[in-house]
Amino acid sequence: MFGGKTFEILALREGRWTIEATAKHQEVAQAEAAKILSRAGIQGVRVIKEAKGSIDRLKPEDILFEKMKPKTEDKVFIQDVDDAPVCHNPSDLFFGEARATINRLFRNYLDKNNLTATELMHSQREMKRLLDEGTLLFSAVGKVSTFQVRKMEETTVNQRRDVLFDFVNKIQARATNAANQKLPRIRVEGFNEVIGRIIANAPEEHVGHLIRYAMSVELVENRSFLGKFGQVMEWAWKAETPEALQAIDIFASDVLYNVDVLRDLMGNQRELGTALVTLLCLAEGQILGDDPEAEEPAELTPEHRDFTNLAFIRLIADGKLPESKDVLLDRVRRQLEGLSPLSRGDREEEREVFVGLLDKLIPEIEMIGGPSMAQAMTARQSTIINKGGNKGMREAAETMLPTLGDPGRKTGYLLALMESEVGQTYLRNDLETLLDNLLVESQTINHLIRDKLPPNKKMAKVTSIYHHIEKSNLPPQRKAALTARLDELLVSYITDGKILDKLDNPDKPLHVRAFMLVSMVQPEMLPKGKASNLARNIIVGHLRRPNFEDELVAAITDPSEKAKTLRKFHEQLHRCGFFG
Repeated sequence: MFGGKTFEILALREGRWTIEATAKHQEVAQAEAAKILSRAGIQGVRVIKEAKGSIDRLKPEDILFEKMKPKTEDKVFIQDVDDAPVCHNPSDLFFGEARATINRLFRNYLDKNNLTATELMHSQREMKRLLDEGTLLFSAVGKVSTFQVRKMEETTVNQRRDVLFDFVNKIQARATNAANQKLPRIRVEGFNEVIGRIIANAPEEHVGHLIRYAMSVELVENRSFLGKFGQVMEWAWKAETPEALQAIDIFASDVLYNVDVLRDLMGNQRELGTALVTLLCLAEGQILGDDPEAEEPAELTPEHRDFTNLAFIRLIADGKLPESKDVLLDRVRRQLEGLSPLSRGDREEEREVFVGLLDKLIPEIEMIGGPSMAQAMTARQSTIINKGGNKGMREAAETMLPTLGDPGRKTGYLLALMESEVGQTYLRNDLETLLDNLLVESQTINHLIRDKLPPNKKMAKVTSIYHHIEKSNLPPQRKAALTARLDELLVSYITDGKILDKLDNPDKPLHVRAFMLVSMVQPEMLPKGKASNLARNIIVGHLRRPNFEDELVAAITDPSEKAKTLRKFHEQLHRCGFFG
């Protein structure tokens, strides 16, 4: 029968829903779903009306029937971590790397109980449940203590363990104190109303904790990570204060440690390499899809089918979720350092996928993810060239440079890697040599930048490298030597190419020449130094001419254009520091 309803039967395997069968009647579909659920490897089944969109983005009302296999009571255990930051007081556990470590350590426990780390630490009841969970907390504290004492002087593991248990007790006491204050419920009085009352009435040092507590009270009752994520994004859509947005970022970043939320954000990924590119796009606030502009509504509201994901991407793009962005980048870093192949093809395909990743990780001179990401890139390159140990990392760093091509990207990578753990220890001398080979040994600008670019583009690129070195953590003497060398290359390039003679050609109108000369001493074109002074001296010579301003606009007939040109010229001079 054409045009009739079709009911789709979905099956859950290894965390992914797929269409298993269809039926013309709902009762038949539900009976068939029950049979499918009995098969090995099936974790759950659903019956929905024929899906118009992705089955990974269903709303609750789309699901007509759902049944899950009971989960076996697997033993909960502590996950491995490779480090743990030193915390100086209990409040440190609520933020940054400390909370990230808690999310990783207790991943198994948090996923099993549908909790975020922040909810756990702000709920007296959930803290008690964790303490009752056998040796789980004791194992975690022992592991963290071992890492932390390596960074501390005159402290034993036992002493550090006692301090951390004291932190746990104080966190539980703070949760109890917050509960005793009987704060209004967000679901009753509204999000901004409750947050506003806390900000107005609580001592400043307690505001953040009480806001997180009020949000935790609501989120603890939502036993779905996707549901928590949706709720947090709805709050973000309403949020009116920086304090509220900071708390929203904390909960959103916690939720991102759950694989179901990440899978929902990313959609189905064919291989690890494309998954990592997708994560990088999300971290940059880019909407996914072939035609992203067509998919995003001008006025986003919670009623929109993809509200949660679109709201999250907008907030990331606006720079309002820095911790959430860090979680996405950290996941990319950890996967790069792992051993899972980036592609399903051969070694050559693996190289091609990695090059695509490099284009996202270091598009210009800035290294996305900083030193730790540079180290992860190098570790992945050592896997690709099949060389292990410190020798493999050295060779990986060297062979990475031709892949990056552009000297700005090469410099950004080398400087970032120098600040990493491996760059400060095993590779320091090798990286210094590579940086010298790149910048000091280049005889001319054309040797440094081999692309066929116009002179202004080449000078701007060298200047961007100059400024990046200035901002780096290199020792002052080393910075001075490298920047002086770049300045010398710029001087030679300008004089040998007679660039200033061409710009200051008397056959051109004076205002055209003046603006072209001033463009040469813009901060992004030439750094302050010998090269910039070549152009500055010519400009100063013009400025000292009698009746210079009259001559400057002599070729312009319109009086309003004359005034506009003079005003613009003075603005450019001011920007270049001619007026102090």
